[in-house]
Amino acid sequence: MSVDLNAVAEPPMPPLELRRSVGHDGTRDFENPYGDLTFGADVPIGNYASVLDFGCGCGRVARQMMLQKQARPGRYLGVDLYEPSIRWCRDHLTRFDPAFRFEHMNVANLSLNPKGKQRARIPTDDRYSLVNAHSVFTHIIGDEVEFYFEECRRSLEPDGVLRATWFLFDKAYMPMMQDFQNALYVNATDPTNAVIYDHAYVRSLYRRAGLRIYAVHKPAIRGFQWLIYAKLEEGEDVDFPFDDGPLGVLPPPLTPEAE
Repeated sequence: MSVDLNAVAEPPMPPLELRRSVGHDGTRDFENPYGDLTFGADVPIGNYASVLDFGCGCGRVARQMMLQKQARPGRYLGVDLYEPSIRWCRDHLTRFDPAFRFEHMNVANLSLNPKGKQRARIPTDDRYSLVNAHSVFTHIIGDEVEFYFEECRRSLEPDGVLRATWFLFDKAYMPMMQDFQNALYVNATDPTNAVIYDHAYVRSLYRRAGLRIYAVHKPAIRGFQWLIYAKLEEGEDVDFPFDDGPLGVLPPPLTPEAE
């Protein structure tokens, strides 16, 4: 049963334990107080029509998009490997707006889904005008990244936009690395804790997929997540800005097994 959107001002807020599973104690990053486009002008307004949120967590982006005053998605699918978040989103966010659906993706993760499969397709054959992969490739190891990048490419409509975040480094400063080695890891017990990719390798993924990088945002903290926007079109990639952000510390949470 859906909720009367005129009678309820805002969608429910995920509980603290689920927000903590994606690294948020507070609620600010789940809010959209002015009803703005969730990704601003970086995503053409027409591309908000249908959204695949790959790694949706407990509904941060979904909740922000539900609060948009314009270009609210007519079709949204959020997928994630943490089943408690998917159950909560189905019970609360889909009930608030049935256009927003959520599916569990049974992929193994040391802390969030230890009994899952090593690899799984994104659970849809539909295509979307916007595919969002926030804080996903930053946790996918080198052996799997090309598979999941291609899954995102497969899910794009012909004029679709891929929004993704990455940890990046320059392999030119790592002479000990082989040609086929393109990733660095910070945690030997759980390599998915944080995965940093060579920037030239990442750019080659986009080129091979026929995606033109049209916007890049440098990390808010030096060395942290780069935000890359790309579209299925021909043309030259934009240049990456120099990472001159402030120094800071923002480590990902550790599982008990990886401490």
